[in-house]
Amino acid sequence: MDHFLQILMGAIILAICLALVRLFRGPTVIDRLLAFDGIAICSVGIFALLSLWWETEMYIELILVYSLLGFVGTVAMVLYLHRTIRVRELRKTQEEEE
Repeated sequence: MDHFLQILMGAIILAICLALVRLFRGPTVIDRLLAFDGIAICSVGIFALLSLWWETEMYIELILVYSLLGFVGTVAMVLYLHRTIRVRELRKTQEEEE
């Protein structure tokens, strides 16, 4: 069981490293947003694996709080991007009318 959990932990760490690359290199904001969301999900997976590995329920609250923070952060960023896109469209139509 320990070897299986170590392999899973390595796979999740690899996924976080790949998401970090996308976070820094991502050509658009949406790519960076998805990379941040992937990192948050992988971090929750790491906490779950540690909870299984150490056979403790101590990390359940941490898992819930961290997943909620990741979700709220993603939703807040999407709402911000949606608002800024709407403002850009309004400015563009105002410039075309002038």
